[in-house]
Amino acid sequence: MKQYSKELLIKLETEALNIRRNVWRALYAAGSGHVGGSCSAADLLAVLYFYYMKYRADKPDWEERDRFILSKGHANAALAAVLARAGFFSESLLDDFYSYRSLMGMHPDIKLAGVEMSTGGLGHGLSIGVGMALGQRLQGQTAKTFVLLGDGEIQEGSNWEAAMAGSNLNLANLVGIIDFNKIQQSARVEHVMRVEPLVEKWVSFGWSVKEINGHKITDIISGFDELPYSTSQPSLIIAHTVKGKGVSFAENTYEWHQNIIDKETYQRALAELGEKPRC
Repeated sequence: MKQYSKELLIKLETEALNIRRNVWRALYAAGSGHVGGSCSAADLLAVLYFYYMKYRADKPDWEERDRFILSKGHANAALAAVLARAGFFSESLLDDFYSYRSLMGMHPDIKLAGVEMSTGGLGHGLSIGVGMALGQRLQGQTAKTFVLLGDGEIQEGSNWEAAMAGSNLNLANLVGIIDFNKIQQSARVEHVMRVEPLVEKWVSFGWSVKEINGHKITDIISGFDELPYSTSQPSLIIAHTVKGKGVSFAENTYEWHQNIIDKETYQRALAELGEKPRC
């Protein structure tokens, strides 16, 4: 495996920690929200935004940018957290998350700088990504389109129509990422509707697939550095993650898919994330 500098790894680990802190900050401001799936995706987002993707925070509509779609739109606190860290808007706006006057709802809104598509109705993001990736190719761009999917979300049949279309169109610039934390809103994914074997299913749909540890920064970097996995097929990254990663009482439980966050809970979370309470 390629060796990465200590400075880079520390930077990305720090950004992932800051994303998790910002997730809790935003959802404490809202009073409740989707902690589990936001925190499981933090390391993936840190590497995407602070290592791999091409974008310009000062010019969000830059034509040559890579596109990112948060298909699992209920994890919008994570997207808002990383966009704030990346400089699309002030981190202070997170303290207004989900308020009446804020553009930061519980799901992404395309009116907010850095958000490529309003999502939240699960199962739509990959179809939109297919269209974006095709558009990039037709315009002769070298940019990629990334779509972050939830493991419970891929129970939706529309994902599989999009998977067929992406491979049929040979979209090598399309990258799907499954946040495979194995827990959805009310139970473990396997107890609601089994989605495995994931590798075999996606390969049979014409995708090139790689499995990674979604919390190991070197694994994530390597997974992105090797893209595209095929010059004639879309790529899929299956990232094995932990629901609620980073705060022990929220980890690996459906109870923290979404929950109320009061002052005491917020202070406990920040203490585990190594930050002094703001409240």
